[in-house]
Amino acid sequence: MTSNRGFTRGRAPYTSITASHAAIILGASLILAPGLSNAQSAQDGAAVLEPISVTATEVAPGGVQVREEQIERANPSDIKEVFGAEAAINVGGGSDVSRKIYVNGIEDTNLNVKIDGARQVNSAFHHLGTAIIDPGLLKTVRTETGVGPADVGPGSLGGSIAFETKDARDLLERDDMFGGYGQLQYDSNVHGFSEVLTLAAQYDGFEGLLYGSNDGGRNYTDGDGVEALGTAPEMRNYLGKFAWSGNTGSRIEFNAGMLEDAGIRPNRANFGALVNGAPATFQRFERRTYSIAYTDENPTDMLNPEVVLSYNKSSLFIDELAFGPNTIDLASETESYNGKFANTFSTDLGIFQSGKITTGFDFFHDTGLGNIERSLGGATQLVNEETSTNIGGFVQARMRITDQFRISLGGRFDRQSFEGIEGTEIDGSGLSGNINLEYDIVPGVTPYAGAGTTYGGIPLGESAIYNFGGQWNYTGLTSSRSANYKVGLKAEQGGFSGDVNFYYNEIYDTHDRGSVTRNSTRDLLSRGVNVAGQYDYGTGFVRGTYSHNHFRSDGDLLTSGVASFHGLQMGDLFTAEAAHDFFDSGIRIGASSETALRDDENQAAPAKGYTVVNIYGQWRPEGFDYITLRADLKNLLDRSYADRATSGADNAQVIPFKEPGRTLLLTAKVEF
Repeated sequence: MTSNRGFTRGRAPYTSITASHAAIILGASLILAPGLSNAQSAQDGAAVLEPISVTATEVAPGGVQVREEQIERANPSDIKEVFGAEAAINVGGGSDVSRKIYVNGIEDTNLNVKIDGARQVNSAFHHLGTAIIDPGLLKTVRTETGVGPADVGPGSLGGSIAFETKDARDLLERDDMFGGYGQLQYDSNVHGFSEVLTLAAQYDGFEGLLYGSNDGGRNYTDGDGVEALGTAPEMRNYLGKFAWSGNTGSRIEFNAGMLEDAGIRPNRANFGALVNGAPATFQRFERRTYSIAYTDENPTDMLNPEVVLSYNKSSLFIDELAFGPNTIDLASETESYNGKFANTFSTDLGIFQSGKITTGFDFFHDTGLGNIERSLGGATQLVNEETSTNIGGFVQARMRITDQFRISLGGRFDRQSFEGIEGTEIDGSGLSGNINLEYDIVPGVTPYAGAGTTYGGIPLGESAIYNFGGQWNYTGLTSSRSANYKVGLKAEQGGFSGDVNFYYNEIYDTHDRGSVTRNSTRDLLSRGVNVAGQYDYGTGFVRGTYSHNHFRSDGDLLTSGVASFHGLQMGDLFTAEAAHDFFDSGIRIGASSETALRDDENQAAPAKGYTVVNIYGQWRPEGFDYITLRADLKNLLDRSYADRATSGADNAQVIPFKEPGRTLLLTAKVEF
């Protein structure tokens, strides 16, 4: 590898903190400081404390948690369908390798994203998706929107997403030694099959799980019957999880996973095609993840540890990508070593009714490596590398003040060292703070509010195009920071439950990660309202959500051609879902819909409205409840439309992906 060290080295100024930011951090510090001094006295007293309502498996008010039963009910064939019932979370892209997640309009590259505790880093190429995930073994997804806790990790400018997969014990009964399931799915649109096999075993504290999936088929056709080139399903995913649980509660878990998508994709993977006729080309994406974790499932008030160490590596290869008259091979690797060491104390601090305090530190060391066949800008280096190292310490308290009043607040300090491809070194640091309050004014009616500021640091640039357009320049490069606010009301009475919240998120100096001038930045604003309501009636439910999103970059509407690593305006979106169980016969029927209203704010290219309806039926035969047969009819009305979260609909040089037309999905699952 070519190396250029000893170039001019610069030090970025510390990110400034406004008075409101300082107030949030100071408030957290004043409450947390006495808690740390009282921790020892709580241990000496050995008091037994009542549990609090906010736990590690829940999100703060205004967040979104997709639980196991919701995922199974959705029967998702891709990550987009995992969030299909949530208007505030949108996924765009026509193929698995091009999908991106947007939370309140903010792209997930501005969120802290983890899979089973392993940090995910994906800034290799702005035409590559950032949500390349097989949903087959997902157990739950927790999304903090905007204001997130300090212990979630660094870089949560717009919140966080935590994906959790199932363990062997999630598939086995307590006395079972072996089990699993096989699943076969047929997709009428791609004329292809998806196969899944999962094996699980447990014995005397040891457990293991092996999971494998394979997708196959042709390109799908949209609602007009037009073939969407480069969309043939080609994903393969393998996961192994092994754990040991001791008699005293200690648990050690090791995970290893490999995901690959390799096939013919559009010349720019997130666009259906380019109007200049650039041909589709072979592209391969691969991700390997290894992690080991230690937890105590029988903790004491003073000792409830969590240790996670992870390694994550993703690679991208694009064969003969067209740039005008030129075709160039691109290759890149993104590597991350990361970990977390934390302990949770149960304590009332001497002033509250009960509570928990989580404190600890986390770290990551990320490397982006790019290898281009040649540079269009005359740069001398064709193999280039950026590195980023961050160490952060955090404290997060979740306290019950009275039976009606709860508070979660915390802070963290991060120190980052960044090195550019030509040797420039930039050090930076910053404080982050958050506070969430909720109060039960009457049983079942709870208003809440939250505020936070997050230090974002400097992200890795687009490793696939390091030096592609010329020698990169790091002069003036500084860290990003966000300010997030929300206020809402949640209610539950009988079978009714609902939530409405208003949010306001700003991200200052978010980076254009592929610019030759590396300090090119934008100020982002996302604001709006989210509404959700559900009625459960014993044998079924009806649920609906609504989201209004207003998104701006430096005060202007951001078009999809320059939106990568930032976000998109989602406008007005509605979702609806209903299901009914006939328990005596083992049958479930259900339906869902998504509606996007026309958005005229971009007068040159208004976003068209659409409504999509899906229905399904599921049967578990009496006496054979280990068999599940299901039929989904997706896009029932055969609409031709481009999803609101898909790039390119506003770009005259692009033919955007349209979503699949009417599709019959047949699924057979056998548990053993």
